[in-house]
Amino acid sequence: MTDATATELFERPLSDAARGFLRKVKMHGGRLVMTDAEPQGLATECRRAGYLHISDAGMIHLTGLGQAYLDRLMRAN
Repeated sequence: MTDATATELFERPLSDAARGFLRKVKMHGGRLVMTDAEPQGLATECRRAGYLHISDAGMIHLTGLGQAYLDRLMRAN
């Protein structure tokens, strides 16, 4: 990943709660079924940033950009 790509990732900031939701999806193997218990607003925030894809069937998938974002966060901490 180039510095320009990394900078682009952090130009799409997420709230703390949305970052936590993104980590939850990663811990579930990169995909999760959207249920009533899942926070729709957080999933939408991550989708708008390009970090998640939400299918018509309600399946949430971590995108490559989302994986790169989480990897970069882990290296920063």
